[in-house]
Amino acid sequence: MYNKHLDTFIDVVEAGSFSAAAEKTYRSRTALIQQINLLEKELGFCVFKRTNRGVEITEAGQYLYGEAKRLIKTSSQVLEKCRSIEKNANNTIKIGTLPNFKPVVLPKMCRCFMELYPDIRIQFAEYSLEKYFKNFMTGHFDITTEYMSGYVFDGPDYNFVKLTQDRHCCGVAATHRLAGKKRLSVHDLEGERIILYAKGITHADDLLHDHLLSNLKRARLVNITEYSSSLPMKCELDGSVLVYYSMYYQSFEPLITIPLEVDFPIDIGLGYKANAKEPVKKFIALAEQMFCNKK
Repeated sequence: MYNKHLDTFIDVVEAGSFSAAAEKTYRSRTALIQQINLLEKELGFCVFKRTNRGVEITEAGQYLYGEAKRLIKTSSQVLEKCRSIEKNANNTIKIGTLPNFKPVVLPKMCRCFMELYPDIRIQFAEYSLEKYFKNFMTGHFDITTEYMSGYVFDGPDYNFVKLTQDRHCCGVAATHRLAGKKRLSVHDLEGERIILYAKGITHADDLLHDHLLSNLKRARLVNITEYSSSLPMKCELDGSVLVYYSMYYQSFEPLITIPLEVDFPIDIGLGYKANAKEPVKKFIALAEQMFCNKK
């Protein structure tokens, strides 16, 4: 953070001579002189006048002496703060969350983790789905929220731990013709305007997408890349059917949630980098202990 020759300069000023400074700091007089020569060369001015009686500090050297002590103190404080920030960063887990999805399993995990590891902080950062995985891969956060297994986890640099499994369901307005049904088959959706995830986001949704296209002739599929807060109102206004995951039914009130009879199970869990830091590994280990070991 600063030229280390300043330490030698201060030692010589406070000792009064090269010889006294050498004795005090257990270094050779020659080594101290060489370091001061290098300092003066880098500064472009002399800090000492060499005389037969020893050395005298120059006017520029006297000013430098006062400023150097402040500089070294400030530098130490800056470094101490940086080390503290780094320590806190290493002891912080950042979990990326998605808007309009009310977490189901994550709160329990976080509460349990904070009890076990009170020195590790948990931070949450919300991103739209459009930017979510890009920010995950560029290191904006450490763990994906409870989410379905997507294509990003197929690569060797990322891991996915399955915590639970869910099924697709449909949400419709109370006035919709399907609102009174207890369950829906795919053929019940014939002729409907169906809102669901676009292809390329998750494996299970892609399978459902293809299945609907293969079995329905008059249905209209509306592809979305994220679940916005306006979708329930949209369904009420135009009679659309919204496809989502049953465990998140509370996120789509006031729609009536009806199970959809398709066999495309959705793996819900946490994503993280393969080279994750230690606190992240502890969080993942706890999640596996709480959910996976019960199976």
